[in-house]
Amino acid sequence: MKTTGFVSRRIITSILVLASLAMALGQAGPAQENAQVKPLLQKVLRITPQTEPNATQNAAIDAPRGLRPRASFVRTADFYLRDGRLVYGKLVSEDKNKITVEELNGSEIIVNTYSRRDVDIRTIQTKSAPESRYYQDLAEYFAGRTWDFKDDPDDFIHAIRCYERAKALIVGKSRLDTERIQEIDERIKLLQADRQVWEREVASRAKLKEMEFKAEFETKLSDLKDQLVTSSQKIDENIKRLDTVITEMQENSQQVLQNFPAAEQDLRNRLSILADQVEANRRMIDPFYTGPRFRTRYGPYRYGY
Repeated sequence: MKTTGFVSRRIITSILVLASLAMALGQAGPAQENAQVKPLLQKVLRITPQTEPNATQNAAIDAPRGLRPRASFVRTADFYLRDGRLVYGKLVSEDKNKITVEELNGSEIIVNTYSRRDVDIRTIQTKSAPESRYYQDLAEYFAGRTWDFKDDPDDFIHAIRCYERAKALIVGKSRLDTERIQEIDERIKLLQADRQVWEREVASRAKLKEMEFKAEFETKLSDLKDQLVTSSQKIDENIKRLDTVITEMQENSQQVLQNFPAAEQDLRNRLSILADQVEANRRMIDPFYTGPRFRTRYGPYRYGY
């Protein structure tokens, strides 16, 4: 292995250095001995086993150039249900009976299971995408939902967590990976700063709302009192009108009851007079008229016989 060759080269170098040290000691005097021996010993000490590369360095040396850990992938699915609704998300599992998908629902990530009987099988499409790219897309989705003052805290948290997940999934060995990590770090910083601004704005907005409410409270209370007074006055007037109407109705009913016998007698008299007039007119028209007649089973019958 390369590590064994590396150690062997170090041992050979150490032997050569020690040989040079022996030659130097044989040629030099006592005065020069310490000056020459010290740097040589330091050179030897730098290659002792205590200063050999660690396991990470050995792995970096042993690994072939261009060899990188494999990136993880996720499968996404999109399809239409038979009622026309589109479903899109991360494919969790599937079999011949059902499909389980992790999908977005507003500011939430939920897992739904759909029966294949409810799915338009012809529209099912599955794709593979890098997991880091998937979570980065989720982070951008949640980041785009901020500042609508509807579930904004959840949107900020989801966006930052998805960015962190995407960054953890990036290998970071190549220059391109390093640039992507730096870009994600910048987006996380921007989101954190934006969240701080949002918190200040929400606090300021709440304070303004409170001040506005306090400023308008007395005016609204005064208007409410005026409306109550006006309403009570109208109610009192309506009650008086109703009492008047009831009194008039009672008086009229009493008058009707008192006048009813006289009216009945007057009507009888009028009918009697009218009957006499009708009879007189008939006698004038037909002198032989003896009264009304009607037919019975024994023959015609006349009044007056």
